[in-house]
This record gives sequence, C-alpha cells and structure tokens, in this order.
Amino acid sequence: MENNTELDQNISPEELSDYSLVKVISYASAWFTDSLILAFFGVIMFYFYEVEVGLNVFLVGIAFVIFAIWNMINDPLLGYLSEKPRSPESIKKFGFRTPWLLIFGFLMAVVFFFVFLPPDVDASTNQLLIFIYMVVLICLLDGCYTIYNSNMAAGAINMFTTDKDRRKISAWALILSTLGVLVVNAIILPNVIKYGDRQSFVMAAGITAIVIIANLFVLTYGIIEPDIVKEYYIKGRDKEKGEVIALMEVIKAALKKKNFIIYIIAYLFWAIAFNLFYASQVYFYKDVLRVDFSYYMYAFMAFFIGFILTIPLWLKFAKKYGHGNLYGLGYILIGIVFFNLFWISNIVQLIVLMLIGGICYAASASVLVAVQGDAYDEVTATLGVHQEATLQGVTNFFIRLAYLFVGIILTTVHILTNYNPDPNAIQTPLAILGIRIHSGIIPGIFCICAGIIFLLLYDLKGDKKVRMKEQLKKVMEGKA
Repeated sequence: MENNTELDQNISPEELSDYSLVKVISYASAWFTDSLILAFFGVIMFYFYEVEVGLNVFLVGIAFVIFAIWNMINDPLLGYLSEKPRSPESIKKFGFRTPWLLIFGFLMAVVFFFVFLPPDVDASTNQLLIFIYMVVLICLLDGCYTIYNSNMAAGAINMFTTDKDRRKISAWALILSTLGVLVVNAIILPNVIKYGDRQSFVMAAGITAIVIIANLFVLTYGIIEPDIVKEYYIKGRDKEKGEVIALMEVIKAALKKKNFIIYIIAYLFWAIAFNLFYASQVYFYKDVLRVDFSYYMYAFMAFFIGFILTIPLWLKFAKKYGHGNLYGLGYILIGIVFFNLFWISNIVQLIVLMLIGGICYAASASVLVAVQGDAYDEVTATLGVHQEATLQGVTNFFIRLAYLFVGIILTTVHILTNYNPDPNAIQTPLAILGIRIHSGIIPGIFCICAGIIFLLLYDLKGDKKVRMKEQLKKVMEGKA
C-alpha cells in the first residue's frame, strides 16, 4: 500500500490494505506515547498533589472534578475542530491527520512536564496558588492530549479498514501501549521516585517527557498517510465542500446508534476501574504492603509477561467467536482479578495476581481497536462522511467522566477513613481498608458490570456487520 500510484476508481480500500509490518508497528507506537501519559498521570497525579505537594485532599478532589468537566466539554469540540475540511492540496502535501499528531504530540510532552513542576512554596499557606496551578496545567495538558488521541484513533480507523488489518493494528497497539505502561511502571517510577522526595517525581516526569519526544521520530513513518488514504479523505468529504456538517448532527447520529452507546458505557466503566486502580498504586504499596515502590517493577513485569504471551491465543479466540464476545468476556475476567486486591498481604501474592491480571487484560484489550472501529464505522456509514476524530471526541466526552468518579471516590474514601497524607505516616486499619476498597473492590464491580452489559446488548455482528461494511465502502469511495 505504500506507493504513489494514482487511485483506481474500481479498487476499494479493503483491497489496498496490505501494509508492511514496519508501517503497522510505527503507527502503533502512537499508543506507546498515549499510554506513557495515561500511566504516569493515572498512577502519580492524585498522590503527588495530596501527599508530596501537600494540597488538601478536598481541593485535589475538586481539581479532578473540574478537570473531568473540562474534559467533557473540550473533547468533542476539539475533535470536531480537527476534522474541519482542508484544501485537497493541503491534504495531499501534508496528510490529514499527520500534522495534528506531530505538533500536539510535542506540545503534550512539554506541558506534561510542567504539570509536575508546581510552585515550590509552603503548601500550608499557599493552597489556592497550588490549586489554581494544578487545574490550569492539567486542563491544558488534556487539550493537547485530546487532539493527539482523537486523531490517533481516527487515523487508525481510516487507514486500517479490514478486520484482518484491525486485528493486526489492535495487537501491536496493545503490545506497544502495554510497553508504555511497562516503561513507566516498571522502569521510570520504581527506579526514580522516593516517598517524601518531591524532586524525584519531577525528575521522573522529565524523563518521561523526553521519551515521548523521542518516540515521535518512531511514529512519523507510520502516520504518514499513503496517497490512497489521502484521496479517500478528500472523497469522503465531498459533502462538506458546500455544506459543513454540524457538530450536533454528528453527536445526534452517534447517540442514535445502540452499539456506539453500549461501547461507550462499557468503556466508561472500564476507564473508571483502571484509572481508580492506577491512582491507588502508590497508596497500596506504601500503606497496605508497606514496601518500597521499586517492587512495582516486578509486579508489572509479571503483568507484561502474562499479557504478551497470551495475545495470540486471544486473537485466535476473537477470530473464531467474534470481537464483541471476547471484549465482554475480558472485562468480566479482569473484574474478578481486581477483587483479589481485597485480601492479598505481601508482594509475592501481588506479583502472582498481576501475572494472572495480564492474561485476563489481554482478552478485551487485544480487540479494543477492532470493536471501536466497528462502532465508529456504523456511525460513518449513516452520516455518509468521515468524522472519526469527532466520534473519538464524543467518546472522550463520556470517558472523561472516569476522572470525575476517581476524584470523588478517592476523596470520599480518604475523608471517611481519615487517611493521613504524611509520607511517613503509618495508616490506621480503617484507612488501609479504604485503600483496599478503592484499589480492588470498586474497580472489580465496574469491570464485571461492563462485561455483562456488552455481552447482552452489543449486536454489531454477522449479517448486520456485513451490511454496514457494504454501506461504509460506498462512503469511502465517495458514492454515498
């Protein structure tokens, strides 16, 4: 597919989707950067501002609520704005999504570093200053992340159009996103941060930002759109030349699709579970297990091994039984794993649990891009134009509710259990119980509910999926 041949009017995108492995891996490295940001932010942010910086837990919770509301507002809007039609000459020269990914990938890395560099002042007398800094910087970071993430996901859907290609990009996206989590959780954080040493957290953020910028060079080759994809971007937007499709029209069309809604609900529940789990990690190691955070490295290595070894098996399962069935099953399995965090009492038990968790996590994660692609394709087939970045923004509008839930849950539990934010404190049994609840029990409930909902209600399968793909093909060829 990587050639400069002119578009043959009789050839569909599906027939020209034979991408090289290098191209696929390069594009999938976008998920490496994405997961670096999410893993670091998810694990460290709440703890850093509550314990290391000294911001009152109630204000940290309020900051997360504001952040979640800002996320909900800006995600569909920025996704929509990045979908604005450009001239065919511009698209042919620069590509449609390539500039967005490169520019905002760089800006995202820079802002990310400054999030963890709040004013070095006495927290006891400068609570408002620290609070304002936290809110402004995390909202600015999310603006950059939204444009990057929306175009990353939308570009993959546009470029990889067949089930075969989507399984391929899903597998590599999963591998590289998990590698990103591994780099943060098994290399950077365990070997750099120290309880009670604020500058160690700043150093960890700086190293992560450098890795993100370096990965942009790997990403560049993969996100450069071949001529055939550029042509289909132009054709798919013919309708918009005279009449720009309205944001609300896209949103209404999406929310009329049952499968899109089910996908969002299940993904939201998963996002709440995993963000809460990640945000609980430092608390769990420091206060429940009372071990150095360097042990986090061994736990995530076990997770990665279990995950990486079982991806091929899960993909075979998906090919035989369908993406949707595996997606729902995977959520239920990982939810069961989460429940075990309520009782484990030493690092060996945790390492074994993380190994099992990696195996279960690979089930739903290995087909995420494929399920997402089908849900978006159904909306595109109805609209008759490409608005995948907008759809990603709409998705993020709801998914960002996860941060609101995380902020509320952590704040409420810590207040009710009287958690002591002193880095050197020994927590009471009640506070430890609270950490176990927000580390495992609540995430487990959300995941199992997500799996059951998806298995019962998602129906983009069989003949219905075939008919949708036929309609989508007409859209891609500019005939719809």
